[in-house]
Amino acid sequence: MASEGIAGSAGIWVLGTFAAYLLVLLGIGLYASQLMDSVDDYVIGGRSVGPVVTGFSERASEMSGWLTLGVPSDAFGTGVMAFYNGLGMIPADLFAWAGLAKRLRKYTEIVKAVTLPTFFETRLQDDTGLVKGVSAFVLMIFEGGYVGAQIVAAGTLLEVLTGVEPLVGILAGGVIVVGYTILGGYFAVAWSDYFQGAIILIAFIVLPVLAFTTYGFPFNDLASVGSSYTSVTAGMTGWAAIFGIISYAAIGLGIPGNPHVMVRFMGIDEVKNIRLAALVAQLFMFVAYIGAGFVGLYALVAFGQGGIDDPNNVMPMLTLEFFPGAIAGIILAAALAAMMSSADSQLLVATSAIVEDVYHGYINPNASQEKLVRYSQAVTLGLGAASIAFAYLAKDTPIYTLVLDYAWGGLGAAIGPTLIAALWWKRVTAEGSVASMIVGTTTMILWTQLSTVIEAVGLSGAVESSSFLTGLVDVYGLFPAFVLSTTTLIAVSLLTRPPEGVDNHFDVFDKPLSALSSAESQTGAPEYVTDGGRDINPKAVTETDNIRAHVAASDYWQEGDE
Repeated sequence: MASEGIAGSAGIWVLGTFAAYLLVLLGIGLYASQLMDSVDDYVIGGRSVGPVVTGFSERASEMSGWLTLGVPSDAFGTGVMAFYNGLGMIPADLFAWAGLAKRLRKYTEIVKAVTLPTFFETRLQDDTGLVKGVSAFVLMIFEGGYVGAQIVAAGTLLEVLTGVEPLVGILAGGVIVVGYTILGGYFAVAWSDYFQGAIILIAFIVLPVLAFTTYGFPFNDLASVGSSYTSVTAGMTGWAAIFGIISYAAIGLGIPGNPHVMVRFMGIDEVKNIRLAALVAQLFMFVAYIGAGFVGLYALVAFGQGGIDDPNNVMPMLTLEFFPGAIAGIILAAALAAMMSSADSQLLVATSAIVEDVYHGYINPNASQEKLVRYSQAVTLGLGAASIAFAYLAKDTPIYTLVLDYAWGGLGAAIGPTLIAALWWKRVTAEGSVASMIVGTTTMILWTQLSTVIEAVGLSGAVESSSFLTGLVDVYGLFPAFVLSTTTLIAVSLLTRPPEGVDNHFDVFDKPLSALSSAESQTGAPEYVTDGGRDINPKAVTETDNIRAHVAASDYWQEGDE
């Protein structure tokens, strides 16, 4: 060890538990490797993962270090206003399950799409490849950076807890994440998320309960520290309070655009199980956000305002305060694992963008399933190595700024409006989607640098003299980026020619899978609709698909008849 970590004597328990935990993950990867026959299995688990695992996995893949460290840290700094972290996330995730999950799940199975870029291309009937190319590029950039940020977070926490060198934490976390993802693909990712999510959920239930038995309700103690800690606006008034609440709510706008969340909808075993998975996910999120908020509040009561130098250490320090070394080691190892649960999902999405969308889509459309799985594993290894290198180089970069301002916000602004429109708006066009993605990406990046730009052009005085402008400049960039991206999508789509035969696509969305099966089947069993099965042919949903099917059925191109 380079120095003593905050875990003190419990550090050895953290390291031992973490090592044992990583071995469990490798075991999951080895077991899951026996279940992979095709790229569908690798990317979305062959659409055979059950509702409980899917629900836990959907939340664990998104919450990551933001829930375990970020929300307690926020509550420690702002007080009860931190509960607004759920203000945007809970309704947004509920909307995603209720309004997007079934349509996305059914449509992607019918057309055999395992990635969002391929779904966009099919739904928008884009023969130019532009929609698929731009969306795949956006996914590769933001998801790749996302993986690196999560590995940085895991390495930093391991360093803080145990005092090991940052490189050790980054290598340990990165190598294991890449290892079990290569071995088990989506199966391993989903099951490891389930495992990690369960431990985190238990921790955020037990910690506040233990703190309550010691301190009772924290609100009187918080009020004695400062009135802003019990204020629902953290003491802010006017435009500052309004934009502050908007910023919290805007975090939820990122959900529809983050593919590592949407892929859970595509991978669930049966459409009818979406309701149960949604219930599991919502219960998980509600309990976890409340628990994480109370962890931050009780840390303020236990240690005082100046008792913790780095707010990111709030959750680890309260854990060490209330649990003996062995139990604290398990919980803190799970916190480390929560960051890895996001990294593995994002790594898989970035891999699918390269192999399925770029290689299979453009370079070798006739590649065999065996070759696609092999290439996917190789790309996962390459991306993982690049992410570990990026994590080491960016180890001093603020983690949550990197995640929220670029990765989460960039994906939300670029992909979210197109996904919602493709599932609900018949008039959306490929041109509108491409313009929306470019505007969303650009706005998100520029807004993060807006304060620097304003200062450089000498407008700081004008902004500071207006409470509205000051609040607007400080608002979370996803809000303006999402608004501009959506506005662009609508405007350009209305000015360009919509695709034909869209009603056929919406028939697929609106009908149950069983109603789309062949009426000629003597047994009543669907011919192409498996609702979780495999080795099926895609259903024709466009006129081009119909023509292609007739040509194939005519045997015109069969050799040996002349």
